[in-house]
Amino acid sequence: MLRAKGQREARIDRSSQGDAGESAPHGRLSSSRTVRDALLLLLSAAAGCVDALSYLGLGQVFTANMTGNTVLFGIALGQAKGEEALRGGVALGGFVLGVAGGAVITEGKIERRSVWPRAVTVALAFELVVMVAFAVGFYLSGGVPSGEARYLIIALSALAMGVQSTAVRSLGVGGVASTYITGTLTSLTEQAVNRMRLSLRFRGSGEQRAKQRTTPNRNPAILARVWMVYGLGALVSGAAILRWPSGTVFVPVVLVTLVIATAVLRFRR
Repeated sequence: MLRAKGQREARIDRSSQGDAGESAPHGRLSSSRTVRDALLLLLSAAAGCVDALSYLGLGQVFTANMTGNTVLFGIALGQAKGEEALRGGVALGGFVLGVAGGAVITEGKIERRSVWPRAVTVALAFELVVMVAFAVGFYLSGGVPSGEARYLIIALSALAMGVQSTAVRSLGVGGVASTYITGTLTSLTEQAVNRMRLSLRFRGSGEQRAKQRTTPNRNPAILARVWMVYGLGALVSGAAILRWPSGTVFVPVVLVTLVIATAVLRFRR
């Protein structure tokens, strides 16, 4: 009996050690996802800043939000406003090139088990280089670029935002896009409706909780935060550019730099 009791106690001890061993990695994973979500918010704020700066300082053109920019491009073409149409076309072309560049960096190099793959940080570093060039050009022009310089600055801004779009998309966080805010808002609404439907169907039962646990990346909270922070970035830039027309452009540069530094320190291997 003493031997049997000892064996049972040994099994219990090993079981408790196993639980502790499993909870630690789970805790680290949860912490990593929290950091990742915070970095996504910083990138969204940077995109909001860039869109506000480009609209106010580059002749009413969006360089992050291609949905709005396509509409402005179409309006300009329809009204035969060649200069405005050219600005929109340059932004669209720069964004597409940025997406292509980001895809070259991340394609086939994303580890799905990694919360923040190294390739994403590399893509953001490339974005930062382009964004610094954009910021310097914007600053030297006094916040109101003109002539051929304006088109170059538009192209650089859109190129940086295209790279960022691909980098964020590579993370695979369901429905989240730091520049495609229409899609983020659509995903937010859809997921909120789905949660309400599940809540009414299962009424808080264990079945509902189990279904939510097995549905990856279905947290409307991060989507709502991305949408709000993007708007907040635009708000801050819109207000700051009135008092600091040329220097405000460095706000998104600082935000992206902070993201890269955090990613290198937090997700290095």
